Amino acid sequence: MIAAMLVATLSMNAQDDDLKNEIGVYYGFGSASDIVSTVASAMSSAFSHSDQSGFWGPVGLEYYYHVTPGVGVGAMASIAGCKWGEDGECKTKYYTVMPAVKFDWLRKTHFGMYSGLAAGVMIVSDSFKDESKSKVFFMGQLTALGAEFGGQQLRGFAELGFGERGLLTIGARYKF
Repeated sequence: MIAAMLVATLSMNAQDDDLKNEIGVYYGFGSASDIVSTVASAMSSAFSHSDQSGFWGPVGLEYYYHVTPGVGVGAMASIAGCKWGEDGECKTKYYTVMPAVKFDWLRKTHFGMYSGLAAGVMIVSDSFKDESKSKVFFMGQLTALGAEFGGQQLRGFAELGFGERGLLTIGARYKF
């Protein structure tokens, strides 16, 4: 994946399209970290009568460089978190970084459709009272169907997929 990103950077002048770079922000619903924290909270509440008091995220940033008009390579980073326990005394944060590829299979002036794939690492940081610990896991995202809408440079988007971005992801992108 890193080699593909380096090759893409070297061929920057090989494409006629001036809008090769793309940055975006997003929020996901039903992410892998949300599902894991819900299950962990349910197991904890079965033994100690505590529950998850709040989950947020993932909130993320993404960047793509379009090596061709239909293929973008880049990366995404996100953060999510939850509090659980009787008084929310256990806090967990999920930090994720993943190289990614995006396949635009329909690109019109005001609408586009795409699919994507990402794989990387997630750092899970737990803190309970005065004790903290961190673990590293493999994480990924499969975007089965994404739809963009808006102008040539600024577009909103919605995605259906599975992984750390979520089952449903919404956001905005800017191409330059």
